[in-house]
Amino acid sequence: MGGDFGPRVIVAALITSLRKHPGASALVFGDQQMLATELSTCTDSSLLSRIDVRHCDSVIADEDKPSSVLRHKQDSSMGLAVQAVADGEAQACISAGNTGALMALGLVRLRTLPGISRPAICATYPTSLGRSYMLDLGANLECSPQQLHQFALLGSLTAQALEGIAAPTVRLVNVGEEETKGGENMAQTAALLSADPLINYLGYVEGDGIFEGNTDVVVCDGFTGNVALKTSEGLATMINGMFKALLASSWVARIGAIFMRTLLVGLKSRLDPAFYNGAYLLGLNGVVVKSHGGASKKAFGHALDVALDAAKHNLPGVLSPILQGRMDNGIK
Repeated sequence: MGGDFGPRVIVAALITSLRKHPGASALVFGDQQMLATELSTCTDSSLLSRIDVRHCDSVIADEDKPSSVLRHKQDSSMGLAVQAVADGEAQACISAGNTGALMALGLVRLRTLPGISRPAICATYPTSLGRSYMLDLGANLECSPQQLHQFALLGSLTAQALEGIAAPTVRLVNVGEEETKGGENMAQTAALLSADPLINYLGYVEGDGIFEGNTDVVVCDGFTGNVALKTSEGLATMINGMFKALLASSWVARIGAIFMRTLLVGLKSRLDPAFYNGAYLLGLNGVVVKSHGGASKKAFGHALDVALDAAKHNLPGVLSPILQGRMDNGIK
């Protein structure tokens, strides 16, 4: 029920996703009548049999505060979707709704993994060499060195589990690459990362180096990460708009684009923010994925892919014993 377009986009993306993933099924929480209207466009009875609609009278609005949601709306569509993961009825929860409410419900219903104080929003982004993971992207605006250390560990273990990278490289976003830059908070974080044998820490990275692809995991506080994310999305949109304007301005440019079609389509796909939609609420003891509120059908489909991939790899189940082992050995 969340996001800018609600069931219209989400149901359409779900139907396409279920066609692509024949082994998957879905619990859909929300207004039964609205959902039935969108589902009526699908005539594939075998596919519809894999969708279980759960009616909910209560829906979380974008303006609802997390504290109010916990007091009055735990039986909302979002709350019951998270509860389905807690009960083991679903292997992943995905929402395009209120991020703060989703985080709060996740913390209450699922708790955090061993040794993790706060979850972080983690997503992939395109680089010159492929893609990298970045966290936190907005859940925690101010972070202690200990929290940033936890984020680095979560990101590194996630890259190992989902990408098969033996020793993912980790860098810390800072105002310079020199060890003397960034103040005491950065220095303490760097010391923690350097001393952790499970983290392949390579030092600081500046903003202009994030997209070079020289690191698998980029760590920062939520304020910095969210600004970087929104800036990159805005830049990609601007480049796409400028390219379209250029093609419209000249027949020579349009002819050139015909000969470069394959190259341009590939480049557009790599830079399309929709292709990277879907962020983990990493650190929760269950798979919860947040989609951009303005996601299109294609973008929400990519977020569904993110949730399915994490569920197939049983991401929390892989991370939990590693983190518990550290705690048992007195490592924080």
